Amino acid sequence: MIKYLIVYLLISQNVFGQEERPLNNPIYDNQLYHFGFTLGVSQNKLNIDYSTRFTSNDQTEFTKILSKYEPGFNVGIIIDFRMAHNTNLRLNPSFNFTDQKLYYNTDNSQFIHPKNNTGISNFELPIYLKYRSDRINNGRSYLLLGSKFMLDMGSLEQLTQNQTIKFSKINYSIDIGVGFDLYFAYFKFSPEIKYSHGLKNILVNQNNIQNDMINMLSTRSILISLTFE
Repeated sequence: MIKYLIVYLLISQNVFGQEERPLNNPIYDNQLYHFGFTLGVSQNKLNIDYSTRFTSNDQTEFTKILSKYEPGFNVGIIIDFRMAHNTNLRLNPSFNFTDQKLYYNTDNSQFIHPKNNTGISNFELPIYLKYRSDRINNGRSYLLLGSKFMLDMGSLEQLTQNQTIKFSKINYSIDIGVGFDLYFAYFKFSPEIKYSHGLKNILVNQNNIQNDMINMLSTRSILISLTFE
């Protein structure tokens, strides 16, 4: 990961470090705080920690348990506070709409989807420290590091069907990201990419065979977004 960040910073310096140009909105970064919005697409999956019942082959019904990256859509607002010359504190309340699925492979090579493999509507509250490079002409690169709280709004509804797999409505993660700030006359545009590593076991024990194959489920996601500030 560090290798890719170093390459990213070298490329960004090469992109912005050309001959001097007139600055767009030169006093933009003097604001104590500012607002914006973000739109993005995500890829989300579940990281599976298998139980000894599954790994020791004490059962014969299932041969594989898989999770695949599922696409999602993210929309949110930005609240940004200037803390120091190149350091900002950023809040990014947002909604992420995606799927959260497990696939169980049986002996006859058929995949089944346990009940409550479902779409989720997460309200997310990330808090980031944003460290920026010095501005060169009308651009600069930045790093994001922080944590995120997630609440599945869909799971708050009372479900009537029997649930073979149930996910916790609350989750939290550690996030890291990189991006470019591009300055225009009346706004700032920033493409960025973030990786989110879930810390909580979101599997709720249901005392059934499908549940007993797994010790822990945690989330992994990649978000590519465009921000306008």
